[in-house]
Amino acid sequence: MPSELERAGAKPIGDHWDHDTIRLTAAGVLAKSSNIGTVIAARQSDKQKLADYLADFGLGQRTNVGVRGETAGILPQGQWSDGARDTIAFGQGLSVNALQMTAAINTIANGGVHVDLSLVKGSTTTDTGLEVGTDHTETRRVVSERAAKDTAEMMELVAQPDGVSPMAAIPGYRVAGKTGTAQRVVDGRYDGSFTVSFAGFAPADDPRFTVYVVIQDPQNGQGGGGAAGPVFAKVMTYLLNKYGVPSTGTTPSTLPVEW
Repeated sequence: MPSELERAGAKPIGDHWDHDTIRLTAAGVLAKSSNIGTVIAARQSDKQKLADYLADFGLGQRTNVGVRGETAGILPQGQWSDGARDTIAFGQGLSVNALQMTAAINTIANGGVHVDLSLVKGSTTTDTGLEVGTDHTETRRVVSERAAKDTAEMMELVAQPDGVSPMAAIPGYRVAGKTGTAQRVVDGRYDGSFTVSFAGFAPADDPRFTVYVVIQDPQNGQGGGGAAGPVFAKVMTYLLNKYGVPSTGTTPSTLPVEW
């Protein structure tokens, strides 16, 4: 991987840290949260297939959990340009809400099957006539069980010492996760502030809980790993203890970060 990725007619893409040429594996790209590596990987995929996958994960559409004012986010429709594919690949060319991201990460935790989100156990009807609740949830397979398992194993590296969020680790448990850093847009322009996040699940090889932490404008310019990762660890630790979830006792992911 180069230090910058050149693009025709546009600014080159860089990573959040300075580096010379490096050789990251796909797992290493996730562990280091490399924009360059993500774009290189996305360029191997058909644009329409990539768009279809993102839609199947629930992006660009309301979750319809019954909360007023929920945004559908922005997932560009139609034929993407090469530049659009590049920026969408690392998250700058689209927008999502927290519920969508939670459901998307949970799809990986759930063996590749997307489950509609619910805020109500059972059934209720909103004032607009929408029936919501666990009685009305639907599921759909987005990726194969093998693909979900492989992705989860790569995501484990994020919370390991070589990853960008070692503070998201929980002693005795395997944790899978992914950081996020988004530039905030106000009146059509970036305002200089950031929203950072950490999404993950545990135990990574037998998931019981999915947790998504979002922090707006963190102090000291921290990213998702430094600001949201520790919060994730505290919340997940509480859940695992409260519900008596034992450690699986299996060996954490040992996938190589570099080749």
